[in-house]
Amino acid sequence: MALLGPSEDQMKAIRKEVNEESKVKMEENKLLIKEWIKCQPHLPRDYDERIVPVFLRGCKHDLERTKRKLDTYFTLRTTMPEFFEQRDPRSKQIQTATQTMNAFPLPRLTPEGFRVTVHRFTEAPVNDFEPADTYKFLCMIGDVRLVEESAIAGDVFLFDVANMSVTHIAKLANPLLRKILHCTQEGYPQRLKEIHVINAPPYIDKIVNMFKMFMKEKMRSRFHIHSSYRSVYDYVPQSILPEEFGGDAKSIDLLQAQWRKKLESYSDWFTQQESVKADISKRKMTKPTSAHDKNLFGTEGAFRKLEID
Repeated sequence: MALLGPSEDQMKAIRKEVNEESKVKMEENKLLIKEWIKCQPHLPRDYDERIVPVFLRGCKHDLERTKRKLDTYFTLRTTMPEFFEQRDPRSKQIQTATQTMNAFPLPRLTPEGFRVTVHRFTEAPVNDFEPADTYKFLCMIGDVRLVEESAIAGDVFLFDVANMSVTHIAKLANPLLRKILHCTQEGYPQRLKEIHVINAPPYIDKIVNMFKMFMKEKMRSRFHIHSSYRSVYDYVPQSILPEEFGGDAKSIDLLQAQWRKKLESYSDWFTQQESVKADISKRKMTKPTSAHDKNLFGTEGAFRKLEID
């Protein structure tokens, strides 16, 4: 299933949003970033260059921010192998993950140029749900988007929690939750605009607060709680949503099957990507220039072991 790109009018708005005045700017900045990577002895040489425009746009063409984000991404691939190794889409673990949680980006953008990603717990037995495998599955989707995504203005996440049980919540409440939220917020270039929780139970605040504990301050205010999917239409056009949400898109099961097939088509690529990561022993020692850098790189500039257990 292809990720449809923006129309001409959407592209104009997106370019303004991501600080990309022209195609020339993108080409120039791509070259600068690729040359910078070549000069970093700890960064991989065999990375997929299609990820560079996505990082640039996600960082609004701020070159220093793009460098930090790429550095973090490649380093997390080293320090968090549980999310980036043994990613065979046909393995029992990943297949089960796709059966216990539906997760996929919708093919069409919103009028503003946002990409909407649907997440939904299925009716599969809760004992089959393994957070570690699910997080790996979600990172696999994220990595495919890094090489396939067109220009977008940002991301919108929909979480349908109608089938989420207390057992799901108990399984989610473990140290891996903090790890995956750190990984997705710091390592991926997504610009998350809104998070919509649909079919929310009365105790949803406790669940949302569990996630907010590990999220950046600006992200905590972007949650929207809905008792049903209909109020989501105020934010996301009904026409682009799956049919289960009253939309004109295909069913969730069909969209999930298409993304499962897409992931399987990337089997060899996922295997090759396991070696595409930072070699921390070769990192240049530089003085951190901000509190953010100190948190990531330590007082001597080297990436510290993430103390998130």
